[in-house]
Amino acid sequence: MTADCAIPATPEEVTDGWLTSRLRESGAIKNARVTAHTTQLIEPQGAAGIVARLELDYDRAEPKAPRSIVAKFASPHGPIRALLHAMGGYAREIEFYRRFGDDPGISTPHCFHAAIDPASGVFALLLEDMSNCRVSDGMTSLLEDVEVAVRQLAPFHAKWWDHPRLREDFLRYPGSAADTAFMAQARGALAAALPAAKQRFGADLPQPLVALAERLLANFGVLTGARQGGMFEGVTLVHGDFHPGQIFYPSERGGRFAVFDWQTVSAGSGGDDLARIIVTGLTTEQREAHDERLVALYHALLVEHGVSGYDIEQCRLAFRLGLLTTVIINIIAGASIAPEFIEEYDGPDDVNVVEALFGRLAAAVEAHDVLGAVPA
Repeated sequence: MTADCAIPATPEEVTDGWLTSRLRESGAIKNARVTAHTTQLIEPQGAAGIVARLELDYDRAEPKAPRSIVAKFASPHGPIRALLHAMGGYAREIEFYRRFGDDPGISTPHCFHAAIDPASGVFALLLEDMSNCRVSDGMTSLLEDVEVAVRQLAPFHAKWWDHPRLREDFLRYPGSAADTAFMAQARGALAAALPAAKQRFGADLPQPLVALAERLLANFGVLTGARQGGMFEGVTLVHGDFHPGQIFYPSERGGRFAVFDWQTVSAGSGGDDLARIIVTGLTTEQREAHDERLVALYHALLVEHGVSGYDIEQCRLAFRLGLLTTVIINIIAGASIAPEFIEEYDGPDDVNVVEALFGRLAAAVEAHDVLGAVPA
């Protein structure tokens, strides 16, 4: 591997010369040179890839030179890497930082470098180190954090509302050939995951979610056709997995709000992001007390930031349909999550993985009659 060209596949392949070239290209350094670096894997590591923190030494001081950065790589496991690459997740995150990273409309970690090999899916991302921030464990979060996320989400969606750049190829605009292919993949994944989830969780998998998934599988063409026909009153840029575990918050050490993990970015309904942050971030009791207020807050901020012709009832419907999207995501995730994680997780206040994945969601699905949104 030369220092200037090749994409390192793992942290071990990163060289001081490669880091120097990438940081100079980004403008982070001018004349300085990386003379040494140390690598520490960031826990927990997911199956989708490798994330490491790099501590950097230079031959001279420069004011913008980062003392540490975060490096993200594709999965070292060939079959997983091939699957995620085929589904476009790696390329979407790379292209998001390349094309939208300068002014995404919502705070993200600063990107120093983003590159991917389109043949193999090997990629490398160099990102701002956000270690001073606070991150939710994804099972429990504060009501105040969820409200902050909603307040940040609305201006982001407003910025890209019906924007012509949503037609860029990697974003899977609703009704496009890429979107139709993705929906077929989603149906296949749900069809495989539902029986696996039933077997794994048994009676702990709530019946409302099972009934909704079965009805959806029997009528998936309706959903695909509706997307092709323009089911959304407004299309915007969506994160696609906007839950508390994907967000940095300020902490006592410093830091700031920022959203990471953009592998699921696409053009679609803002209701998907809105529903996901509310139903995954709040307990059932919190959601029952606050979801109507948070949906109204989101809508008011959309209007304040320039969205017109989109009334509160349309927003409530988008939220309701967004719950349907989260059902698909959570059943697929529940079938693939490592069993030891489910068994070993000991959350505060008796929060567990099954309740966070399914219990809260089932309560929201019933409260908002999501089953009624899918033809019988």
